[in-house]
Amino acid sequence: MSTTLAGSIGLDHYRATLQTPQHTWHADEPPSQGGTDTAPSPAELLLSALAACKLITTRMYADRKGWVLRRISIELEMNVDAAAKPVQTRIQCRLHFDGELDAEQTERLLAIADKCPTHRILTGEVAIESSLAS
Repeated sequence: MSTTLAGSIGLDHYRATLQTPQHTWHADEPPSQGGTDTAPSPAELLLSALAACKLITTRMYADRKGWVLRRISIELEMNVDAAAKPVQTRIQCRLHFDGELDAEQTERLLAIADKCPTHRILTGEVAIESSLAS
């Protein structure tokens, strides 16, 4: 699987434009970091990718099983200890299921949420290579 994205930033402090062939969105920093808070921060975008993936994966599984699940909600909190070497990051995910589920179904949905592709990427080995474009 391959996913591509393009981004750019001009003289705006620090509003970045991000694009795929179908969508355009922005990222910014809060005023405390020199930005103008016109869009989510990069950390919020990272958490939003994880939240969306967990929600979608869980919904797909419940639908395939035919379980009565009216709504799934999630709250994420990320704490980063930049002083640790290597940097230590902890993300807490709290899910809530509104439906007619027994304890076994609820536990299964929690396990399925942790199998979403974004969760697996973030908990696996990630290599990031940066180079100058030609």
